[in-house]
Amino acid sequence: MFLLVLPAVCPVDNRRGAAQSWVVTEDSTDPGSGGRLARVVSRAPFLLSKYQWIWPLAGALLICLVGFWTRDLVEGTMKTELAGRLQTLLSSSVAGLRLWFSQQESDARLFAADARIREVVLALVRQAKQPGLTEAALADSEAARILDRALKPLLESHRYIDYVVVGPDDRVLASPLRFLVNHRAPASYSLFVRRALEGQPTVSRPFAREAPPGEHPLGATMFVAAPVRAADGRVAAVLGWRMDPEEEFSRIFLAARMAESGEAYAFDREGVMLTASRFDPELRYLGLIPNAPGATAALNLRLLDPQADLERGEHPPVPRERMRLTRMAASATLQWQGCDVDGYRNYRGVKVIGAWTWLPEYNLGVAMEVATDEAFETLFVVRRVFLTLFLLLVLGGVAIFAFSLLLERLQASLRKSAMAARRLGQYVLVQEIGRGANGMVYRARHTLLRRPVAIKVLSPDLTNAATAERFEQEAQMTSQLTHPNTVAIYDYGRTPEGLFYYAMEYLSGINLDHLVRQFGPQPEGRVIYILRQVCGSLAEAHRVGLIHCDIKPANILLTRRGGVCDLVKVLDFGLVKPAHARSKGPARAAVVGTPHFMSPEAVQTPDALDARSDLYLVGAVAYWLLTGKTLFETDQVEQLLEEQVNRMPLAPSQRLARDISTDLEQLVMRCLSKAPAQRPASADALEEALGRCQAARDWTSQHAADWWAANVPSAEPVPTVAMAEKTLVIAPRP
Repeated sequence: MFLLVLPAVCPVDNRRGAAQSWVVTEDSTDPGSGGRLARVVSRAPFLLSKYQWIWPLAGALLICLVGFWTRDLVEGTMKTELAGRLQTLLSSSVAGLRLWFSQQESDARLFAADARIREVVLALVRQAKQPGLTEAALADSEAARILDRALKPLLESHRYIDYVVVGPDDRVLASPLRFLVNHRAPASYSLFVRRALEGQPTVSRPFAREAPPGEHPLGATMFVAAPVRAADGRVAAVLGWRMDPEEEFSRIFLAARMAESGEAYAFDREGVMLTASRFDPELRYLGLIPNAPGATAALNLRLLDPQADLERGEHPPVPRERMRLTRMAASATLQWQGCDVDGYRNYRGVKVIGAWTWLPEYNLGVAMEVATDEAFETLFVVRRVFLTLFLLLVLGGVAIFAFSLLLERLQASLRKSAMAARRLGQYVLVQEIGRGANGMVYRARHTLLRRPVAIKVLSPDLTNAATAERFEQEAQMTSQLTHPNTVAIYDYGRTPEGLFYYAMEYLSGINLDHLVRQFGPQPEGRVIYILRQVCGSLAEAHRVGLIHCDIKPANILLTRRGGVCDLVKVLDFGLVKPAHARSKGPARAAVVGTPHFMSPEAVQTPDALDARSDLYLVGAVAYWLLTGKTLFETDQVEQLLEEQVNRMPLAPSQRLARDISTDLEQLVMRCLSKAPAQRPASADALEEALGRCQAARDWTSQHAADWWAANVPSAEPVPTVAMAEKTLVIAPRP
């Protein structure tokens, strides 16, 4: 069987795009589901060019998708901005809170270290050790009166309410509240006493104020405390100052709020609010806090989700004792931090967005919330604007669709007129002999020279600035090559109707793929004879800085020209790229080639190939000619690429179970080295090494003439073009 094989029509080339995919072309004769996929993909451009009305519909769909994407992008941007503002305000509140705590602890440490105060406290500690000491005796002792007078200026200057002294045995040694003196400190004092006894000044979170036995505690209180050390440095007692949480602690949160409905507050591990709420009057009206003078949300409100908007008069579906913590409180009390801009219900049932964090050093959480209606007020306006624009885009899409139909009919008319004339510039089209993804190939003749040529035409439906530039680049790069073993480009042009084309030499013969499939493995001498010509073609390309990238048996044609037999023509420079080309962005370059004939570096670093990558492919072609087999037998693309990178193929002699000339086999295996540095230095060097092989003299031009005489019919059939290729898209390795 004889074929006319021309450069592939507008071959798949995704080097400039598909940053996250590998594009791999392989021969469609491979069996399996991949072949069916290849046929569908290869026919898609033809179908799209036949049914032009698909494009306007696709454009309208694209407009819709872009519109929805834009809307989601705007919403996402606004949510990101809101999350950032919430996090910023939350961080400001936490930073202010930590600064205030630090200042209070610093003052407490300073006061506790005062010599006069320390001596009086140590005197109280010594007095408390006396046996049989009564509450009155300790409360009215000289040391207690001196301490009271010494602390009075500090209480007034720092707006402390009162003070307390707790001994190492957890007994209250001094306090204006006489019912506490000489008794074990209340359990709530553990919030600050324990850490102070360990030697660290501390500020407690707000807690319920202690009350005399039999009375109900009223209001919230908090302490700042510091250790009082003896002369030997050990902690002898704890000195604490009582503060009003409403004076400064709550004000820190009131100062940092977002919009009219925003609020910041603190809460404990049980979800109990520790600060007053800006909504205290509403909370009293709703019955969530006591309706008493001075009552606030602090210590009176638990952050429970009512599962209904209480502000709008909705009734909770479950009693309060069965309610769960709000989403924010449940997350924070697990010592998590977070931010929710999608919305959740707060303790009033109002949908809010918020940010929160847990401060383990103070055993409390901090939250920042704002109602979604107010937070997304701008977004609602944007949505209305988007809806208007979307309707306009839909109308525009319909208009584009109608215009595209009209334009397509006009273009079709022009194309029919152009093709009916069967002329492209100075060329007369004789017969279509091939059709690919981006264009067609015609057998044609020059009107004046009468020379037969092959015309490659860029599909009018795919003609734009980018495809025209790539088409022109393909023609220009191939036309630079003048080696007799390289397919020749004669001309390039564009018709008045906008059809891009270029003319190349018209060849008949048989490619190496069909040669081996039809006649089996080739003699060593003939293999060398063929490969030396391939090296000559590649050497010229490499000298001008071009890499072929797709050397394979189907792209190497054996022909008979001017009485010369076994003349090699290297085809399909459609994937040719400048040597050492790099991708222009951070995205990974696409992998382009045929899996069975692809170098390891083409798989791993497709944007960093050099001439030695082509030499690996020459070695793979030599392996095919010698054995009739590819390097690896698997047809699974992923596995095949993995083996190209990591596994050496069996030597040809092992694959055939018969002897192969040692020098030729070693040279082929050297070309197939995984490391480019271990391959021949250049195509010229490889050609010289092939010429030195012992079997190089076993095939001469006479042998070639005899073979062609024996295998070529006297009347050659009409040439055809095998255009089928398989295109697979697979995900890149990380």
